[in-house]
Amino acid sequence: MARDFYRVKCSECGNEQKIFSHASTKVECLVCSEELATSTGGKAEVNGEIAEELKAE
Repeated sequence: MARDFYRVKCSECGNEQKIFSHASTKVECLVCSEELATSTGGKAEVNGEIAEELKAE
């Protein structure tokens, strides 16, 4: 069961950053501090736009 990363675009400022698909903490945008993802105990709930899924090898 591979864990992947997402490249997520912030809905507030347009910044794109990579986040872990199963993040265990709240993930905030590094530019404007908008919440990009929330932990759910499994796969993170992404609040921004997923620009790309990055597969782990």
